[in-house]
Amino acid sequence: MSRASRWRWGCGIAALVVPVAAAIGLRLGVGWLGGRSPRLAATGEAVLSPLTGTWLSELLAPLQGGRLLDVHAHLGGSGKGSGCWINPRMESLAHPRDWMRMRLYASAAGVDIEQQDHLWSERMEELARQLPLPSRHLFLAFDYRYSEDGTRDLEHSEFHVPNDWAHAESERHGVRFGWAASVHPYRKDAVAELQRCHGLGARVVKWIPAAQGMDPASDLCLPFFAEMRRLDMTLLVHVGDEQAVEAAEDRELGNPLRLRVPMGQGVRILAAHCASLGLSLDLEAAGQPAVPSFDLFLRLMEDPLYEDLLFGEISTLTQINRFAVALPALLARPELHHRLVNGSDWPLPNVNVLYRLQPLAKAGLLQPGDLPGLKEIYEHNPLLFDLALKLAVRSPDSGQGFAAGVFLDRPEWGL
Repeated sequence: MSRASRWRWGCGIAALVVPVAAAIGLRLGVGWLGGRSPRLAATGEAVLSPLTGTWLSELLAPLQGGRLLDVHAHLGGSGKGSGCWINPRMESLAHPRDWMRMRLYASAAGVDIEQQDHLWSERMEELARQLPLPSRHLFLAFDYRYSEDGTRDLEHSEFHVPNDWAHAESERHGVRFGWAASVHPYRKDAVAELQRCHGLGARVVKWIPAAQGMDPASDLCLPFFAEMRRLDMTLLVHVGDEQAVEAAEDRELGNPLRLRVPMGQGVRILAAHCASLGLSLDLEAAGQPAVPSFDLFLRLMEDPLYEDLLFGEISTLTQINRFAVALPALLARPELHHRLVNGSDWPLPNVNVLYRLQPLAKAGLLQPGDLPGLKEIYEHNPLLFDLALKLAVRSPDSGQGFAAGVFLDRPEWGL
């Protein structure tokens, strides 16, 4: 065989092998980052060591007699038996970032994107059942993006989890689970759909304005807000920077100051992640400088007008990309703890790269002796790890942890 023939033959083999190797490498990387490791198969079989079990019992002691509440648990899927939808670019290696992101979330949920969608909820139900206290978790629906004229914008929608699917999955798994509707206020049937979801038991509405394209300060939302207030529903709304979905074009829709409009209509707001990431324009200052979104959230929390209307949801505050500012500030403010509510943002607690215990210890938010127990719990049950980590963190200055009520149910909200 001539040198030229060998070259052509080698190039042909490489053209076949390299893409396969790259795909295998990507899948292995997704599995490692997203928690698809041997421990997932062993979950439920492992038993905590006596030392860690005792340490965990001491952490949980203030919660005994109550029911844990998690207002932020994602469903997902590609439409296999559920009606869920994902943007085609998330299924194409021509868009490697989107392809990787979708598989990372699925891997963290303990499933494969090609599997039936009901496995997302079954995986979480298995973990929730192992928690040492009674618990209630809200499965979140997620509406499409809509334009101001009320038309669905599929091109810029990331994914869709139907209200009926979130409701059905919560019903299928019994008392441990409820659900939150997602209704875009620009829909022509927005008020009617809100009423229908309320009739099916939803007491929370989930929005990500930067991803779904709704402006909480728009007059288009006023009829929707009026009905939310009449039905006494809570709006779980992402504020601050949003990184879990593509949102670069509309980040300012997540500005906490835009929530003055729904609160002015009497709508109860649960601010996801306490606006703990990114910058927003200070719309109330000369020149509208960009300031930390968390500072604007605190401004609203400190306004006596919103004492009974604005609450903060604490999921992801312990993540490596969020903890530095918001976590120590909130731990040091026990007078705000009665207005904080727990959420897991499942399946993110199982995304390995997002959680680093050593930096938390170095910042004085964890004691070095906490780390072995937390690491062991993570291998046992990442959902329990999320709870234990938030119970373990302390203010570096005062030693104050989150109040027990942050983690318990809210019967006054129907939760």
